[in-house]
Amino acid sequence: MALEAQSEALASYLEERLGLPAPCRIVEASRMAMGQSRAMYRLTLQHPREPGSADLQCEHLVVRVEQWGMLGSDGHDEVRIMRSLCAARYPVARVLVDEPSGALLGQPFFVMEFIEGTSVFVRESLDEYVRTLDRLHRMDPVEAGLDFLPLPEGPRGAALAQVERWYDVYRSSLLGEPSPLVEEAAQWLRNRAPESERIGIVHGDPGPGNYLHREGRLVCVTDWEFTHLGDPEEDWAYLIAMRGMGVMTEDRWIDTLRDLVGVHLDRGRLRYWKALNLFKGACLDQTALRIYVDRRNLAPNLLAIGTAVHLSALKRLANVIRTS
Repeated sequence: MALEAQSEALASYLEERLGLPAPCRIVEASRMAMGQSRAMYRLTLQHPREPGSADLQCEHLVVRVEQWGMLGSDGHDEVRIMRSLCAARYPVARVLVDEPSGALLGQPFFVMEFIEGTSVFVRESLDEYVRTLDRLHRMDPVEAGLDFLPLPEGPRGAALAQVERWYDVYRSSLLGEPSPLVEEAAQWLRNRAPESERIGIVHGDPGPGNYLHREGRLVCVTDWEFTHLGDPEEDWAYLIAMRGMGVMTEDRWIDTLRDLVGVHLDRGRLRYWKALNLFKGACLDQTALRIYVDRRNLAPNLLAIGTAVHLSALKRLANVIRTS
């Protein structure tokens, strides 16, 4: 990986950008298992406590490196979103350095603080997470500094904007002829796009695995590359049908959201947003296949995402549409 090959240059770069005493050196760099859209590394950066001192101290940092547009996202808005939410005192890691050019590591990257915690799900962490996600949905985007994100137009704009966003990602990554299932699903979603009762900040990838907790208490919400202004029901459907599917049944989720945060989900609307999230998954999975076929990265997991995972999402999508 470019990060290991450029560790000396990266240490010098961070020394300058963070204003740390020289000399800085990376004494450990380990790939973190979490994350598909970005390559994530935990760094231990060692430097003198004061200029000219022999007393050394270490900084623990996380480097988040882009991967050729993997999953149809880039770090530009992600950095702005994280910095804005951090300033608004939402539980997000502080972004310390943003390097968008790709000149140093061959891909754009940003560096954020390391927060001690685990993403391994425990039931004790769930209620606080649900309340924290609901708080995000209820934040004023202008007051949170997120008014640079596009505002959906018209009563059905929240749904339609996401259909076109992910359809465009699919078509731009396409290899060969388009799938009739994807084409039909896109039109089905356009035709049945619901009107939104309110617009809020949508995380885009919520649920277990995308927040950190320590001793059961939430310390940080992670993975902001899909965040946008839209219908909060999109997030609740994703939580129920995707990341939270193994946590409890749909009925239990509906009851839990009603009791915890006063969210009342309509079954018909929920089916639509489940379908849209499965459509999103099927579309963005194709970016992995494009990266693999173009030989930018020959990791086997990319081939699996672009084939088996893509087809699994399509199958689930077809079943949701068939039963609606």
